[in-house]
Amino acid sequence: MNIIVPITITESMLGAGTTVAEPDSGETAWSGSSVSYTVGQERIRTTTHRIYRCAVAHTSSASPLPEDDPTNWVDVGPTNRHAPFDIYTSTAAADTTSMTYVLQPGYFNAVALYGLTGSGYSITVKDEPGGTTLYTSTGYLTEDPLGWYEYLFGVPRTRNKLVCTGIPPRPDAELTITITAGSGQPVGLGMLVVGDYTPVIGSDATWGGTLGGAQAEPRSNSYFRMNDDGSVQIRRRVAATDLTVRAAMPRAKADQALALMQSVLDVPVACIVTNTPGYDGLNVFGLASARLGYVSNNTAEIDITVKGMI
Repeated sequence: MNIIVPITITESMLGAGTTVAEPDSGETAWSGSSVSYTVGQERIRTTTHRIYRCAVAHTSSASPLPEDDPTNWVDVGPTNRHAPFDIYTSTAAADTTSMTYVLQPGYFNAVALYGLTGSGYSITVKDEPGGTTLYTSTGYLTEDPLGWYEYLFGVPRTRNKLVCTGIPPRPDAELTITITAGSGQPVGLGMLVVGDYTPVIGSDATWGGTLGGAQAEPRSNSYFRMNDDGSVQIRRRVAATDLTVRAAMPRAKADQALALMQSVLDVPVACIVTNTPGYDGLNVFGLASARLGYVSNNTAEIDITVKGMI
């Protein structure tokens, strides 16, 4: 069981090679110079990297700013450029044909991507901008067919999660992520998690790891109402996946594991049981909690529950 605590990505970390602009196509910057706004119009603020929707018709002025004016403006989400840096895949950066992000986030050894749209990807890490390549990974965003029928008649299954580990950390490392598709076809990135890939039982444990029986449970967040006439109203909302897993470890590593889990309480993190192909269901982003058992003088076990957010 491994955890990636996301580094908070700021505008200063984005490099010139990033192809998603701000304002992007279809976005317009807010102006405080006596502009008349009507209900429903949307404007962005490049200082907050958020989109605001006009709630009350008014004429703008230099103050208050939309982020400080809830009467006239409603925050409806991140700008397209910064959409991958919140904690939701429902707010995804979108483009066509190709999308590239170039970042310098500081020290990191792992990257996790969620909510992917497209046909291919490329991830490259250099020791510094324009420097020596330390890591590279490329591939397709489609799953292998389950059989001949699916191969011949089925719709290709999209791989919407991707984890890259074993990246050599460097203080000035440059990370380049490119998502591609056919000409004019959509590409998207719902969430980008960059950080330290940390085993719960410690990287130097002499034995131990995840026990059999790890479970992924899809969870609906939709609203259901049963009417008096027997009909049902369903208001669909974004679903998520919960995770439960148990790991064993030397008793000497128990306090270290407990401290790690205490440090991420109420902090959304990527929880990855294994990076082995075929186990994408055991890769969940959400809020983790744990219960530690000191089984014997030599053994400890930890039960981890993740309330998924995507």
